[in-house]
Amino acid sequence: MKKITYILSILLFLISSFANLNITSYAQNSYYAKIQQEDVYLYSAPIDDLSKTIFEIPNTYFVKLIDDENENFYYAMYKNVYGYVKKNQVTPMQGSPINPFANATFRIFSPDGIGLYSSPSITQSTKIIDIPYLTNSLTFYGYKIGEEAIPDKSNQWIYCNFENNNEYYGYVYSVFCDQLSQIQDNYENFEIIENPNFNMDDNPTELSTIAMTFIIIGVSIPCLIVIYLLLKPTLLKEKVLNERPKVKKKHHGDYFEFDDSELN
Repeated sequence: MKKITYILSILLFLISSFANLNITSYAQNSYYAKIQQEDVYLYSAPIDDLSKTIFEIPNTYFVKLIDDENENFYYAMYKNVYGYVKKNQVTPMQGSPINPFANATFRIFSPDGIGLYSSPSITQSTKIIDIPYLTNSLTFYGYKIGEEAIPDKSNQWIYCNFENNNEYYGYVYSVFCDQLSQIQDNYENFEIIENPNFNMDDNPTELSTIAMTFIIIGVSIPCLIVIYLLLKPTLLKEKVLNERPKVKKKHHGDYFEFDDSELN
């Protein structure tokens, strides 16, 4: 019984601790911001430096604003690439566009294949992987100006995604790329937000009494099951020890006679 009392005391202590615990939840707002001019870039760092640009975001499309980064930049996402955008170059809106990001693909046609690089220049140290000849359905993100790898040709590179067992992100030289999907303008517009507030509520939201009750029940039931499994052998042992031997009766005609040896 002492063991049972000890375990039940622990269980009651845990339940009371959960009951007195002030569990709170925090919510974060996010917004879509429309690109309404050319030369709007996603940056790798919140610094106004062209060397930190990742790619130019297609005009008329959106970025998803996640948070304030500093006075000049938002922390944002375009498709599945995270970075930063200048506050004075995007228009936050109250709404969720159906097609927030440009959906475009392209292929490469260089007979020798083409390299995918971590920066828009052809150097062995920045090569990520070789993309085979006539690989198509490469995901287009945007353009960036880089090295003019072939004299008197373009200095334009494409930031893209290449899938080959693993996913690779980087730049390919646009001179060897074709069949780029036509990117139509996005005419979706919503109410403009002047000063987006990323904190849904300045005060943390406390969980309701009902939610707390379900949490306590959810924690208590497994504890009770574990306690039962731990105590079961002890209870069975006590039951066996406490059972008195049954007295057997012997029949001798019209009377009964006890056999004392059966009590030993």
